Amino acid sequence: MRRRIFCIDSVSFYASCECAARNKNPYRTKLVVLSNLQDSGALVLAATPKMKQLGIKTGSRRFHIDRLPWHERRDVLYAEARMSHYLNVSIQIIHILHQFAPPEAIRVYSIDETLVDMTGTERLFGSDEHVAHLMRATIFRYTGIPVTIGIGPNNVLAKLVLDLHAKKKGVVTCLLHDVERLIHPAPIEKMWGVGAKMAVHLQRLGIWTIGDLARYPLESLHEKFGVIGAELWHHAWGIDESPTILPASSLFGAKRTRPKSIGHGITLMKDYTTYSSIRLVLQAIAVEVGMRTRQAGLVGGTIHLGVRYTRTSDRGGFSKQKKLPRFTADEQEFLPILLQLFLDGWEETEAVRYVSVALGKLEPRSDHVQLSFFEDEWAKAKRLDFLDLIDGLNVRFGRGTIRPASSLLKDSPLRTRQRLIGGHKQGGDSS
Repeated sequence: MRRRIFCIDSVSFYASCECAARNKNPYRTKLVVLSNLQDSGALVLAATPKMKQLGIKTGSRRFHIDRLPWHERRDVLYAEARMSHYLNVSIQIIHILHQFAPPEAIRVYSIDETLVDMTGTERLFGSDEHVAHLMRATIFRYTGIPVTIGIGPNNVLAKLVLDLHAKKKGVVTCLLHDVERLIHPAPIEKMWGVGAKMAVHLQRLGIWTIGDLARYPLESLHEKFGVIGAELWHHAWGIDESPTILPASSLFGAKRTRPKSIGHGITLMKDYTTYSSIRLVLQAIAVEVGMRTRQAGLVGGTIHLGVRYTRTSDRGGFSKQKKLPRFTADEQEFLPILLQLFLDGWEETEAVRYVSVALGKLEPRSDHVQLSFFEDEWAKAKRLDFLDLIDGLNVRFGRGTIRPASSLLKDSPLRTRQRLIGGHKQGGDSS
């Protein structure tokens, strides 16, 4: 039996959610979702198709809209991101998909994209085209969100035909005998799994289209890129054995590999120019990294700091790393070293806009219970018990339930980020 995989994508999802909240058609409305309504440099998080026709898309800035001719921007609607509302709408769409397939056949790929295995449902809903149009109509009726659907015999082909054709036509099917006609003419950078750097490497080999990739010797790709090269070659021919329906063992109780590092980074809402304010940022990130490391049951042997200056700076930024005197997951122990790394690398004339911190050389916490004649090990054990208690309360009652008093200070990123989802405002359900 041929597998029937549907890749379902919400059109300009955040923007469509805001249009639906205003009873407006997302295809006919000029609307953008901004990270901040008050900032002229605010990031465009989503734009309706009408705005994309004007060159405004995800990643643009508000001042790009301000530069448009008056007759093109006079009727533009601006909305500030409301992440909790978008999550709720995404959940509504998943609930609608449950009418067409069982929960185990639905694989959420992202907030606006879902893979559904419709294999075996032909007698319930009819042909692929029929059920796809029924899905689109049902989702739009109950949520106001337009969706497009790519259909294929596996995840890769469903995703590729969605990105290359269905996003323009609504619903498109690609079977194995359609691959050369529908997939191969596309530029290599459109290939699912090929990022900007990989595209450059492939283009240096004369691979400019997906068809070029398919016709390139498999052995050479495997020699140059390893397993990834071989996988890309198979995908270029529409060959993919990855499951859409995941076994329960992959979700619960599956063995996980130990991460090489655990870190956290923050893009700051403004330029930070004083050590006192940057110290608050480093402290906030250290708390987050410490908690994540403890929750993983690990301790780190090295600390890494990455700093990026404001975009107008010629210096870019710096990164530094140092071995810790002992393996730890306690921010109280590695924060002084982190602060010294910053002072050693920071040019005081430079404004900081991004900071990341990571613990590396991770090992199981149980393997590093160290005893010393010169330190109060009993106090350290009580300190870890105290941190575990705080972590547990934050997990149970919500991140930031218990946090350092310094997080209430004006320049602490925790003051605002506790109310964010994915780095953006939660917002409400009403417009």
